[in-house]
Amino acid sequence: MRSLTVPLRHAVVLAVVLLLLGGVPLTAHAAPGAGVGWIRVGHLSPKVPPVDIYFAAFGKAEKAVIRKAGYGAVTPYSSVIPGAYTVSMRPADAAASSPPALSATIELKEASAYSLLVFANGPGGGLQGDLVQDDLTAPAAGNGRVRVVQGSAALAPVSVNGPDGKAVANAAAYGVTTPYTNLPEGRWPLKLTAGAASSESTVDVKAGATTSLLVTENGAALKAEAIADGATLPDPPKLGVETGGGGTASESLPWWPFAALPVLAGLVALLMRRRPAHGG
Repeated sequence: MRSLTVPLRHAVVLAVVLLLLGGVPLTAHAAPGAGVGWIRVGHLSPKVPPVDIYFAAFGKAEKAVIRKAGYGAVTPYSSVIPGAYTVSMRPADAAASSPPALSATIELKEASAYSLLVFANGPGGGLQGDLVQDDLTAPAAGNGRVRVVQGSAALAPVSVNGPDGKAVANAAAYGVTTPYTNLPEGRWPLKLTAGAASSESTVDVKAGATTSLLVTENGAALKAEAIADGATLPDPPKLGVETGGGGTASESLPWWPFAALPVLAGLVALLMRRRPAHGG
């Protein structure tokens, strides 16, 4: 008994760390339904420093829900009650009362998943949000669905070719989110090109899954990162901004770590069951 207790304690700590970093997927799957919508936010402005992201039901006081999100960061989904919301971005650690670099009002519908993607393609190179709807329908049998979110400004336009040269994106300008392309299940090589710049990557396509391929710039190279879209993800925690409220320290924490709490409780219970009754 004693020999099992120490490794299991370490396993609990490791599992918690991985969960908080998003490294362990939860297993219960669901999709947004009646009375529930999903939203996530992506910072895709290469020259813009990290930002704090504020969220609020329309007409309510803002809450800081993400701190210091850097270029290329995309938050996990969060559940919200359908309706109108305000999303704002301010420089990291700026006062909540300071003017936002971006403020947008969005309408979220039930049974739908959205990505609010923020690019530096507004007037004068300012920030501009693009609210795109994530496809929740099932792909054809044996296929997955892949689209490209083009977040590279300096290296553009970008083309992405998949297996057998199949075009996933064809000369996509900065700020463009392409339509989905069906690809057979499997691990597929990708070739990314923008003028003389060329990079290679891979994407794991799972049958029934939908994926956004996030393209960003990394110096003189292109980088591709696959992120799962709504229909293939666990039911996310609720954002909890429907009643408004101020930006207190407890309210300003990122919301997704709380999805780990049920798993943590189960691991702790397992540890306690394995410990000797005398506790020594």
